[in-house]
Amino acid sequence: MTTNYSFKKHQPATMRWWHWLNALAILALLGTVLLRKTFLSWRTNAAYIQSKVEEGAGSITPEVAQNIAKGLRDVMWQWHYWIGFALGALLVARILIGIFVVKKCPATHAVQSAMGISKAPRETRITAVHYTLVKSGYALFYLITLYMVLSGIALYFKKEMGLSKDITSLLKEVHEFLMWFFVIFVAGHIAGVFIAENRGDKGLTSDMISGGE
Repeated sequence: MTTNYSFKKHQPATMRWWHWLNALAILALLGTVLLRKTFLSWRTNAAYIQSKVEEGAGSITPEVAQNIAKGLRDVMWQWHYWIGFALGALLVARILIGIFVVKKCPATHAVQSAMGISKAPRETRITAVHYTLVKSGYALFYLITLYMVLSGIALYFKKEMGLSKDITSLLKEVHEFLMWFFVIFVAGHIAGVFIAENRGDKGLTSDMISGGE
């Protein structure tokens, strides 16, 4: 069986809706992280609150200023959790789409692509390797998304689950570190589509909107 190494394929409506909703969820989550590290940084805002109160001849302790700053950030951070739950629902939806609609597992697809490289004609072997790397990246994307969803749920319900401080810290550190994977993935995905549109796979974006042929 010859493997088709073209990225242009018919996309069913369920897959298209999932793709754009998933993209929106991930971008929204990255947006909350960006806000947390910049405009809603509790350290920066606590210092600002304290300085402004003191400029008005008032008095406020650093601890109170920090609590106010964290309270402002926590409102936004609650959105991070709710969007994270939505991402979890989308991950379940993707599994169901894979089983009942697409009928193909990303990891299995990547393995099949890799196994077909040696059988690919020499002139298309570079294309086959590139295709396999991209599909492997997608498989890794789903695996890391699974961890992010599960660890996010664990962090949200840490008290109810009775998680120790050490386990909570470990989950949080890995969760925050892996967020950089999505930054790289999003940038790489956009760049890859742009390159493909200007080379041999024109119409990828419109196919993900209209479904393609």
